[in-house]
Amino acid sequence: MLLDHSDPTRILARSIRPILEPEADYECEGFFGGVVFTNGHVVDGSRIMVYYGAADSCVCGVQYGLESLLQSLQEMSR
Repeated sequence: MLLDHSDPTRILARSIRPILEPEADYECEGFFGGVVFTNGHVVDGSRIMVYYGAADSCVCGVQYGLESLLQSLQEMSR
């Protein structure tokens, strides 16, 4: 989801499909299996590192190309 910097309650765009889903064993099995949730991100040039929790039992990270992630967004109607 892309939020308005001046008004973060306003959604500018969002991806049609999830960018992160539980697939690996450590994401699907554990205290709260089958759940992944983002904790934050760091943009480094053309890359974005997303940190996330998996199954409420570990912290993970995944790297995306920033351009492809932005292209996956669909503008919300106003």
